[in-house]
Amino acid sequence: MELNSTVATPLYQQLENILRSEIERGERAAGTRIPTENELSEQYNVSRVTVRKALARLSELGYLERKTGKGTFVAEKKLQRGISAGAVSFTELCKLIGAIPGAKTTKIALEDPSAKDIELMNLKPDEKILVLERIRYADSKPVVLESNRFPEMFSFLFSENLNDQSLYEILKTKYNIFLEHSSKEIDIIFAPPKEARSLEIAKGYPLLRIDSVVHDSENTLTILCQQLCIGDKFKLII
Repeated sequence: MELNSTVATPLYQQLENILRSEIERGERAAGTRIPTENELSEQYNVSRVTVRKALARLSELGYLERKTGKGTFVAEKKLQRGISAGAVSFTELCKLIGAIPGAKTTKIALEDPSAKDIELMNLKPDEKILVLERIRYADSKPVVLESNRFPEMFSFLFSENLNDQSLYEILKTKYNIFLEHSSKEIDIIFAPPKEARSLEIAKGYPLLRIDSVVHDSENTLTILCQQLCIGDKFKLII
């Protein structure tokens, strides 16, 4: 596609629109190197200043990322987490960016609750908790370690296949449980060896830790959830 200098739209914006359309259509896949400024300048018969403005704009919008000494590449899509009172499932986040969600159960067991569990979940004396741990995937790549702590009444989850399934969807459609409200605490940690292996990253890689206290629509049930997210795979929206 050629640029048109006779129309009102600036040349850098025309080039920006062309490259953005190619990325959105999948013609330039994530991780693909973008031609150099010189190459794009020759291809579209425009100045390097015009090319530089187009690339800068696409970088600001999150379509491109520049790597020092290596060039400019199509950025990977990031899962956008809204920091609000609403509870949004990982599956829904993936669908919003066109990624295929996945899950692998690594642990499901009944355990004794901690003092914090008892307080936050308002547990009865001698009541156990159900602990569910899963690795969450986006387009077959591990991006989140998820640990959920439920009251013992959720033991029905032992009979469910939770691999590559939306937990929230199962709770809604099969058990009429709607998780709708949550409060969150967020900080940054550095991946310990075990977590790094599960997420296929280097030890010490930055992880976004999100601790959530989740309630159902009637505020009668409380679930505790911790997610360890690969830091550069997520964008938080406030």
